[in-house]
Amino acid sequence: MFLVTLTIGFLAGRGNKTSEDHLVAGRSIGPVIGGAALAATQLSAGTFIGTIGVLYLTGFSYLWYWPGLWAGWIVSAIWVAPKFQKFNGVTVPDYIEKRYNSKTAKIVSAILIVVAYSVYLIAQYVAGGILMNTLFGLPMIWGAVITIGITMIYTLKGGMKATAYSDFFQAIIMGGCFLVAIPILYSQAGGFSTVGQFITEFNPDLTGWYWSFKDLLGFGLAFGLSMAIAPYELARMYTLKDEKTVRLAIGFSFIFQAVIAVSIGLVAVGIRTIYPVIGNPDTASSIMALDLLPPVIGALFMVAILASIMSTVSGIMIVSASAVSHDIYGTINRQATDKQKMFIHKIAIVVLSLIPLGFALKPFDMVQFIVLVQASMVASFFFATVVIGLNWKRATGTAALWSMAGGVITVVMWFILDKPFGLNEVIPGVLVSTILMIVISFFTKPVPEDSLRPFFDDIK
Repeated sequence: MFLVTLTIGFLAGRGNKTSEDHLVAGRSIGPVIGGAALAATQLSAGTFIGTIGVLYLTGFSYLWYWPGLWAGWIVSAIWVAPKFQKFNGVTVPDYIEKRYNSKTAKIVSAILIVVAYSVYLIAQYVAGGILMNTLFGLPMIWGAVITIGITMIYTLKGGMKATAYSDFFQAIIMGGCFLVAIPILYSQAGGFSTVGQFITEFNPDLTGWYWSFKDLLGFGLAFGLSMAIAPYELARMYTLKDEKTVRLAIGFSFIFQAVIAVSIGLVAVGIRTIYPVIGNPDTASSIMALDLLPPVIGALFMVAILASIMSTVSGIMIVSASAVSHDIYGTINRQATDKQKMFIHKIAIVVLSLIPLGFALKPFDMVQFIVLVQASMVASFFFATVVIGLNWKRATGTAALWSMAGGVITVVMWFILDKPFGLNEVIPGVLVSTILMIVISFFTKPVPEDSLRPFFDDIK
């Protein structure tokens, strides 16, 4: 798989002549490739290692976060993604600058992207380390380094086009491996009825409501609100051919995600039946591949997990590095040449990929809950800024700055205070950022019509 992925990277990279080619794939991606790329980027280590681990530990009720996630995709398809594609920007902070007529807001949003996605990379590195440790007995650090190294090479060479095509390849592997693995797993577990009976008798909470309504609401909102405006997904909207392609791509991504959502639930309870007690639930999927599946199928299954990690890491590398090269450096140095920005971009990929490595060696939680913190951060500073800004003309640049700052500060404080009232930090974070956006917009200077024109058809 590594060879195929690297080959895709080098072939795709041959057509990259400018930074725009590198960052938005020449706006040439169609609906099927685009849909697979959207799904593969979202189906990260948080899904194949983290979600399976949480489902193994707590049972089926955790699956209820999926409707929240899919609601976020619907919001994106109706109110966000088509307008982004039509804008023809290069990065999400490009939108922030144009819509709010503010270079400061652009730089602030770029910094927040780098911070939030550094947290996200920690989860991917932890997952890569767990995988390599379970498979080969390698120390966690080497597993993370191998994951970084392979992904960095094809990302540096091929850019967003390489990421899109490798994501398509990886999405096919993911779905296919699950469809093959599940019948084998359940035949060893004694069949579906045996699994259902064992899980119910072993711990009724596994088929009941381990998580409260408040917990599930928080999970669903965190993933859904962040997915509606996720910078690493919105950046892919710029790569698609037109607005129709955007909606079709999101539709195709639903098909990929639905297959995976059902599959991971079945895998988790199947493993719990055969291995009722595992020290680290995040290793459940790796143990299945090693101990329960035939060698070839097990190897392919591990390839699928590695594929999910690599696709997400690649997308994050490009978005975070472009925040540095295009949005921060390019804004500060308006005379920067395309060649200079590409050089800064490649340096940023290397540096920003290595910074989270130290934190990954001592993660503060299971993989899925690291992903959840990142999702809450992104939703808190971008949901109001993107969704309200694209659909309400009165939103102002000053309000956007206060909204982003207020949202992220609220999330961080709520997390430090250990979730007062049992509420997930995304709820107060998005609420505060939305209120600030609306209230401050009424008391500050409107943006010029020229800034609104790309997003509102009734402004000529």
